[in-house]
Amino acid sequence: MGDAEQMWVAVVPAFDEDEDEDEDGDGAGTGEGGEAELVVIGIDPTADDPGQWVVNALMDRGHEAEECVFYLLPFDLGMRYERAGDRLGVLLLTSPGVFDEVVPKYGEELVAAAAHLRAAPLVDGGVPLLRREIATGFDPGTEDGGQPVVLLVREGPAAGADLFSAFEEGEAALAVVGPWGSDEGGEDD
Repeated sequence: MGDAEQMWVAVVPAFDEDEDEDEDGDGAGTGEGGEAELVVIGIDPTADDPGQWVVNALMDRGHEAEECVFYLLPFDLGMRYERAGDRLGVLLLTSPGVFDEVVPKYGEELVAAAAHLRAAPLVDGGVPLLRREIATGFDPGTEDGGQPVVLLVREGPAAGADLFSAFEEGEAALAVVGPWGSDEGGEDD
């Protein structure tokens, strides 16, 4: 499955009607009704991809803000945008300390499958778990690292047409992942 099949720029449905407007009320960067366009990445814990398995395991470290919507600390799981011409890339990272703590808790199969991730060179002090990219003119990057990325965690691949239906049916979870930060959360080796 290619990157473009599991990464989208989409309007994420509003979870609270009071949040339909952006803070300054100008509607910039939003879709109809003030809903913001965000980068969405599908995570399938049943896929044959150790990076997705580790990302799914890190969901247990999330802090639930609303039912089935989790926020992750930037050293537990963070993202970094990369742009090359018309291609927008997203790299998901975790700190070495968090990786070394979490992965063994999920058994030897995950330790063995994810060993190449831990052995890869660190990127900005983080273990690279997953990289996705698509062709788009949408630019979510800012001086602060960019808009958060929304992870849609569900069994099986997601399709653009019914991207959020599994969430609405209680068969998927959303995680909000902010810019990568390695200052806390373990050793950088």
